[in-house]
Amino acid sequence: MEGTNGNMTDAAAETTQTNPVEETALTNPVEVTTQANTAAVTGRVKSFDRGRRFGFIAQEGSGKDVFVHQEAILGEEGQYLIPGDRVSFELTEGPKGPRAASVRKL
Repeated sequence: MEGTNGNMTDAAAETTQTNPVEETALTNPVEVTTQANTAAVTGRVKSFDRGRRFGFIAQEGSGKDVFVHQEAILGEEGQYLIPGDRVSFELTEGPKGPRAASVRKL
């Protein structure tokens, strides 16, 4: 195809179309939690596996165990819990039961 200046051009180069890609937020359904109680709950760390980065907290009062992942611990990155630590946290509902969020050592 001949261009406006007499040079040969590629038709594909003249007709460029942009196809905007719609960004969608992908979530892992295993990590999605719903807020069950925004009030701070206290408890003691029952167990915590540093290698697997998760453990369980026994709630004070009810004694029910709550799952906790290292990512839920507030403070320095890479911080972990030690069995016996007293903590406060927000109680949320995970796919397999109660889950701790916004965990703070007391």
